[in-house]
Formats: sequence, C-alpha cells, structure tokens
Amino acid sequence: MSTTKNSTVSHVEWDINDSTVPSWRISQISTYDGFQEWADGHCRFVYRPDCEEARRHSSGWAMRNTNNHNVHILKKSCLGVLLCSLRCTLDSGEKVTLRPAICDKARKKQQGKPCPNRKCTGRLEVLPCRGHCGYPVTHFWRHTDNAIFFQAKGIHDHPKPEPKATAEARRSLHGGIKRPRSSTSATGEQRIRLNGQAVYSGKEIGCFARLFPVRRENELETD
Repeated sequence: MSTTKNSTVSHVEWDINDSTVPSWRISQISTYDGFQEWADGHCRFVYRPDCEEARRHSSGWAMRNTNNHNVHILKKSCLGVLLCSLRCTLDSGEKVTLRPAICDKARKKQQGKPCPNRKCTGRLEVLPCRGHCGYPVTHFWRHTDNAIFFQAKGIHDHPKPEPKATAEARRSLHGGIKRPRSSTSATGEQRIRLNGQAVYSGKEIGCFARLFPVRRENELETD
C-alpha cells in the first residue's frame, strides 16, 4: 500500500507519546495540514483545532477505539476489511470490500454471510490488518488548545473498505433503521437524506444499490 507524506507544518520534531507536544501558538503556524481521510504509513499531521473531521477522529479506514495508558491520547486500531471468500468481481468491475462493524458482536455476525454479489456463492470473511509489525495499524489523536495532533504507525496491508457513508446508505436502502426522506433541490433534482446524516441524489442512491445488491434485508451490519 502507498504511504502518506508527513506534515509540512513545522520542522519541529515531535512524537504523539511525548510528555508534552509542541505548544505552538496559532501565529507560529503558517499553515495547518489538510485533513487526510486515508492516512497510510508512518505519518504525522497537525490539524486546525476546529477541523470537524479531526475533532471526530474520522478515517476512511475502519478504526475502533483501543485501550491506551495515556488519558491524553486517543488510540485507534484498524479492523481490516470484509472480503468475499471467492474474491469475486462485481458487474461494475469493483471487488467486494465491505466495512467491518466496530462492535465485536456485529462484526462476528457479518462473517459467513452470503456475498452481496447475487451472482456469487462466496461468503464474507474478515481480512485483518497486520500492517504494524504483525499487528493492526494504529492511529493516535491528541488535542491541544491550538491544534489537533495526529500520528499513524504502520502501513495497511489490505484493500480500502467502502467509505462509511456508502455503508450507511446501503444499510438504509436494504432495511435500515429509518426510511429515507426525499426533498427537491433548487435545481429540481430530487435529494434523499439517509438516517439524517447525509444527502444523496437519486443517481447516487441508484449507484449504491447496483454496486451492492444485498440478497436479503438486514443481512449486513456495519458500524
């Protein structure tokens, strides 16, 4: 897998586990790093304290909170990706790369489910992440008044899972918690809100349905 470049914000060396991270003043930071959804490899970034994605500790990878001895640092570990046991290919040319559930119980239920590709007889299985010396890749987050520090350790040795928004849209389409609510934009295009979290056009919803035509409702559970 590819690696992500380190922060270019400052030449000051730091590690997320330092007793104190650099207490730069905002005026001393010429520019903050843009948010990296798919941070990969050993990398460090400094985000604005009001960066919403950083505040929510977002990631394209399926990450879950892990116990950490330092109460000032949030540690998250990668769960890998859900693949078809037969490694089939969808009509779109894409591989099945579903998002593992964060909850252990829900993730256990995902395994062994029929492949969402109706033309395939395979079963879903978890490909765990072992990109950090045989252990899952880890992400670390640390908040200060003037910045949010991020550090990743390890290189993901598996395909990217589907984005969380796609997983939520697919779950809503095939037996989700709430019925999608539709509205019409200023241009007359119909928009659909799923679970009150994201807005998609009719074309985007149709794309999700064609990409992952689930066999039965509520078969796949995601975080």
